[in-house]
Amino acid sequence: MQRTNTMIISDTHLGTSVSRAEPLLETLKKWRFKRLILLGDIFDDLNFGNLSEQHWNLLAYIGKISSKTEVVWVEGNHDKGLSNVMSSLLNVKVFQSYIWKYKREKYIAIHGHQFDRFLKNNFLISLISSYLYLKLQKIDFKDRRISRYIKRKSKGWLRLSKKIAKSASWYGRLRGADYIFCGHTHVSMKKKFNNIVYYNSGCWTDVPSTFITIDKKIKIHKVK
Repeated sequence: MQRTNTMIISDTHLGTSVSRAEPLLETLKKWRFKRLILLGDIFDDLNFGNLSEQHWNLLAYIGKISSKTEVVWVEGNHDKGLSNVMSSLLNVKVFQSYIWKYKREKYIAIHGHQFDRFLKNNFLISLISSYLYLKLQKIDFKDRRISRYIKRKSKGWLRLSKKIAKSASWYGRLRGADYIFCGHTHVSMKKKFNNIVYYNSGCWTDVPSTFITIDKKIKIHKVK
C-alpha cells in the first residue's frame, strides 16, 4: 500500500465509453492519502443514465472513503452545476477553485477551463463538437482508438496545454501561490513560470492515464 498526503485526479468523464473508471478504482485502492482532489470533469454531463456499473462502483468507493478522508471536488466545465448533488450523494466539498497550504507553501487547484479562450469564444462550436465526439465513441473500435486520437489532436491543434499553463500560472502568481494544478487539457504537464510551478493532472480517458501525488515531492504517475 502506497501512501501520500494528497492525490489529484481529473477528467474521468464518467458517462462516456472512453472513461477508464475500472483502472482508476484499482489505483485508488492501492493508495492511502489524507486528501483526494477531484479536479473537474469527473462527469461528462448531467445525464446519470449514461453511467455504467463500473462508473457507479467508482463513485461508491469515493463516497465510502469520504467518511475518513478529505475529498474535494473542483467543478469543471462538464460537471458544472453538480454541487448540491455531490455534496449530498458523496459527502464531498465542492469548490470553483480550492486553496490549501502544506509545509508552509500555498497550493491552488482549479480545473482550467477558465483560461480556455477558445471555449469561451466558441461555445456553440464546442457544444456541437462534444456531441459529435460522443456519437463517434459509439461506433468506434472496442479500444476507442479513433476517439482518443481525435481528442489528442484537437487539444494539440488549439495549442491548449501551453496557453492554459501560462494563464493559470499568472492567475496563481497574483494569488501568491507556489503551485497551481489544472486539468481540462487531458495532457499531463509540469512547467515553471516566474517562480510558480504549474502542473496538469492529465486525464482518465486516454492510455496511459495520469494522476498527481503531493508529499515530500510532487510526482506525475502514469497508469496503463
